[in-house]
Amino acid sequence: MTTPSRPSRTAALLASIVVALAGVTAYAASVGIGDAADPVAEQAVRVAPPEPAVVIGDSAIAALRWVPNAEFAIVGFEHTLDLESCRRLYYASCRGREGRTPPSVHAALLDHSDNYHTLVVATGYNDGTFGFEASFRNIVSRARSLGYERIVWYTLRSDVDYVSPGSVGNHETFADNNAELSRLIATGDFPDVVIADWGGFTADQREWFATDGVHYRAVGAWAAADYLTRKMAFLDERPCPFPTAPNRLVENPCPDPDETGPVADVEALYPVGVDGLLCYEIGEQRRFECRTDYHVLQLTRELEPGMSGSDVGALQTRLQRLDLFADAVDNVYGDTTTDAVSAFQDDNDLPVTGNADIDTLDALGFDVSAL
Repeated sequence: MTTPSRPSRTAALLASIVVALAGVTAYAASVGIGDAADPVAEQAVRVAPPEPAVVIGDSAIAALRWVPNAEFAIVGFEHTLDLESCRRLYYASCRGREGRTPPSVHAALLDHSDNYHTLVVATGYNDGTFGFEASFRNIVSRARSLGYERIVWYTLRSDVDYVSPGSVGNHETFADNNAELSRLIATGDFPDVVIADWGGFTADQREWFATDGVHYRAVGAWAAADYLTRKMAFLDERPCPFPTAPNRLVENPCPDPDETGPVADVEALYPVGVDGLLCYEIGEQRRFECRTDYHVLQLTRELEPGMSGSDVGALQTRLQRLDLFADAVDNVYGDTTTDAVSAFQDDNDLPVTGNADIDTLDALGFDVSAL
């Protein structure tokens, strides 16, 4: 049996203590704790506790585990986090940055077969378009057979540079799979599947992410924990565990974050900490190791017209996101790529050569330490 990544059933209890220190003190002051109590207006009603959930994710949402303390912002419901780098939905996963190959979501479900009510699927950045529908149907079928009553499925960010290992997935793949997910839900055959529109929710929050657009910075990890907490509170028709800002009242019932959008200032609510410090569990032994890692794509050569390769494709994708390259990514440094690089250089007061030299690549946000 695969051991989940630092399973967080107990973390749900610790969370309410740790995160409370960040924002709840301000909330308590705003509502006047210590003042005389209001008279009881009606009989209290016993409410059933939220049902337990398991979150099965890939290296994007694994920041909840990697960024120190971020997972403690997930509160209000009992949960287990099973978050692994390079995880795929149904087909065999790839080897992740922590030195092991995780089970797919479909396979991992067998490790979480008892006493769960909700499955949260936050995986997909290592999958291609081929087989997505089959992967979706197989996962839903297995979850139903194991007694899950609700499946919350995350959409993917698609305005990104990230290309999965083996070039299986990219920004076009992610957009296509989001559309296919919506199509499947619209058939009416999956009333137990709920979309969590993480892609739409974060569309204007580039500052939460590393330059690849997929992996979270520290503030993004805390924002992701806040999102999951509020999404589950909304689905359970519970109050939000926290206000949207210090000195504001808690909303009851909690609104859908997909409708209200992100909180205005994540760092005012949570102790975000140092950006870039990630704590991994290395190898099958899960040796704990913290190090600086910004998830920045490293290039190993300067690029110029006539070259080809995945690094040229990464350059083209980055230029696409800046609205400077309108062609399809073809991994070939041709005239259109040269013109886009020249336009970027001109916009950023760099020598206009059309060559992606070290200064240009650095300005584009690539890791050039190997050059």
